[in-house]
Amino acid sequence: MLTVGIFNDTSVTGHYGCTAVMDTLIRELAVRDVKPAYLWPVAEDWHGHLARLEKFRPDMIIVNGEGTIHHSLERKRTRDLLDIAPYARDRGLPAHLINASIADLDPLALDALRGFTSIHVRESESLDYLAANGISARLAPDLSLGLSPPNAPPTRSGVMVTDSVLKESAQSLRLFAAEAGARHERMKPRTTVREFFYKRGRRLLRRGPLIRHWRPRSDPRAFAQRLSASELIVTGRFHSVLLAILTDTPFLAVASNTRKIEAVLTDVFGNTERLVTPAALEDPEFTRSLHNISPFSDAERVALARYRTSATAAHQKMFDTLVETHPR
Repeated sequence: MLTVGIFNDTSVTGHYGCTAVMDTLIRELAVRDVKPAYLWPVAEDWHGHLARLEKFRPDMIIVNGEGTIHHSLERKRTRDLLDIAPYARDRGLPAHLINASIADLDPLALDALRGFTSIHVRESESLDYLAANGISARLAPDLSLGLSPPNAPPTRSGVMVTDSVLKESAQSLRLFAAEAGARHERMKPRTTVREFFYKRGRRLLRRGPLIRHWRPRSDPRAFAQRLSASELIVTGRFHSVLLAILTDTPFLAVASNTRKIEAVLTDVFGNTERLVTPAALEDPEFTRSLHNISPFSDAERVALARYRTSATAAHQKMFDTLVETHPR
């Protein structure tokens, strides 16, 4: 059995989409007889924990890029993940960057990317960006699409609204939900006091951020079930869009902190017509006409089905390639 060190475990936040990503990652590796030697959580600097990492040295390293690899001059978190490539190379370990959206990197960061054994990005815009900088990569849509979809309800009703990573957009979405009489949900469920102290205690027992055994901190399938029962979702979250695609739920999206939502819409539909601005959410006419503008057209449904099918095939090919390049 091969072992893998997984960096940037975003599921520790409890975010539904990130938990779906990690569930797919762990599950697809397991069916190929690969298990985690450890997981390193998002937003934790690994540089000061080399002895701990060496204690559980894996056969290979996977970096779950998600929405972290951008604006490298301003973001230490981005630079920390890119530093994993030379760390792995110095130890003779293959390092694969997967499930990434990539944009706005400085020359040193772009050069660091070249140190990864392979790169898989989530959308064509990232693929084109890397190609323009002479970096080879492959396309495999976001791993949240690997979540087992819930059973479709007989009927849909109501509007769901989720938050945004951007503070102002999150506020606009919350106000819109109240005005439209819609159900508002956070993509990261609130942590109870008991859960907070439980997590603190577990971290102390682990002697640092390193995690030996993955467990989900939220239930993305239950969220997807609620989503699939809705007539429409209005969201500022990338993963809400992806789970809407998974469940065939009509959606309208507000742009995020990078062009990752626009990039996925272009990959799916060839346009960004389902993108709305925060200002539009404040327009009473927009609220009144919501149900008329939201249903998927026949052409959109065909495009969605095609995208889901291609995503499944790309995921299988990616995981097969990761494992096949490392003889047992």
